Amino acid sequence: MYSLVSISDELIELEPLLVEYLLTPNEPTNQILRHIFESGGKRIRPALFLLACKAIGYNKVHKHPIASVCEYIHTASLLHDDVIDSSTLRRGKPTANSIWGDESAVLAGDLIYSAACRLMVKSANLPLIDTFAECIRFMSESELYQLELLWKKDTTEAQYNRVVDGKTAALFEAACCTACFLNDEQQALIECFRNFGKHLGFAFQIADDCLDYEGSEHEVGKSVMADLTEGKVTLPLIFALRNSDSESNALHKSFHTSVESLLDSGDADPKNLQTLINGVKDFNGVTEAKQTAKDHCLLGLSCLNQAQGILKDRGDTQQKEISQRAFADLASIIHFVVDRRK
Repeated sequence: MYSLVSISDELIELEPLLVEYLLTPNEPTNQILRHIFESGGKRIRPALFLLACKAIGYNKVHKHPIASVCEYIHTASLLHDDVIDSSTLRRGKPTANSIWGDESAVLAGDLIYSAACRLMVKSANLPLIDTFAECIRFMSESELYQLELLWKKDTTEAQYNRVVDGKTAALFEAACCTACFLNDEQQALIECFRNFGKHLGFAFQIADDCLDYEGSEHEVGKSVMADLTEGKVTLPLIFALRNSDSESNALHKSFHTSVESLLDSGDADPKNLQTLINGVKDFNGVTEAKQTAKDHCLLGLSCLNQAQGILKDRGDTQQKEISQRAFADLASIIHFVVDRRK
């Protein structure tokens, strides 16, 4: 796990607020909410927002509420995803839908979304509100688009990127750039933070998709091969299928047969899955996907360097030191994303 020295105290302060901002007069509802947020999580999205605040010197009243918005949008989307996918595990613990049922999980997600909207409206910052609203819209649209691609062996890299752009990267972008709106920053700096978030989001999702082929249930926090057994063709498989097309041998035939068996009939027996996993690795699907994630990380680090260049002469010595530590922590997150095992 990454260690964020510059905002460790603020993340500790944020944790109880995530539940406090949501509490209702109905105790059974509060029980669901506590379960959701006490199940843990890396809190990467609020951490990104808080680090951006540190980097640019924003430390006013909307800091913790908007950090909560970043986590709320993510958490609400996961609650809905778990219902759609009939998931029973999330971060190694039972999902809300597996305990309280689909209806309660969906409504809890709606409640969290509405709380996020209320907190962002209190900021009275139209660009911030518009960015988060567009993020939620894009996330939902991308989830719908992903449903169109389920079980399609010929899913392309461009189609995969379109899903990732909305499903994952959009919220990373919003988390990274919205502090700039609160601080009335120049457009050039906003774009640096926005593009950093975009590349970080892509790296995060690609790395996550690689874990589906090489991780364990303990490492991933959910069932391994969950994506493919739900019909989701992700980048490691897309690359492996493309690479295998240049060969015609027993390994190629066995690999394609296992892919077609799963995607055509939902045949997910352990032997077939192992053949498929071996094929994705043998045809360098995981290796090339990891390299793509690393490429995004390098682009993200370049965006951070540009942002530091814009801010280099701002503030007194103390603020410059605070900003420098925040940028170091932002860089540590992007390195963690590529190297993480869970």
